[in-house]
Amino acid sequence: LEAFRMPKNLARKRKGSKNKIERVFRDKEELPLTSNLNDPIMAALHSSEWPIVICSPRLRESMWCRKEIETFVNLYGRERVLAVLVEGEPEESFPDELLYKIEKREMPNGTMEEVKVSVEPLAADVRGTTKKEMRKAMKTEVLRLLAAMFQMTYDDLRQRHKERRMRRIM
Repeated sequence: LEAFRMPKNLARKRKGSKNKIERVFRDKEELPLTSNLNDPIMAALHSSEWPIVICSPRLRESMWCRKEIETFVNLYGRERVLAVLVEGEPEESFPDELLYKIEKREMPNGTMEEVKVSVEPLAADVRGTTKKEMRKAMKTEVLRLLAAMFQMTYDDLRQRHKERRMRRIM
């Protein structure tokens, strides 16, 4: 993501808008060794624009990952959370924090009740039977993630990417 450069013709059209990803925070590599991880994680979440959640059946078991997702959703909203499905089916790999939202609804008797509503998370799918298939899918899905982050259509970004690659080959 950090290496991606917006095609020049598309960047010119987006003058004044963000055209590259400045920095990607990876908690496994960047968190300090400390007994209290809550503070550095919360600081990272507060300064993040887009969390990318790597989803597999093991994610649902991780209390800390689910807490990070819940915190970000409370801060900035569910629509800014991106998911990458690497293993399993969505219903077994996505945490409830991405699959459902709580809405307040007025009941017929006039009381307000909280209701769990199913939502579909914005997700890239890189599942494959071999690493080669997964790498191939990743090339396409990275553009899908970038399109969401730059608030563009995937097709615009994909077409520009193809045009630039063809010019480079020629």
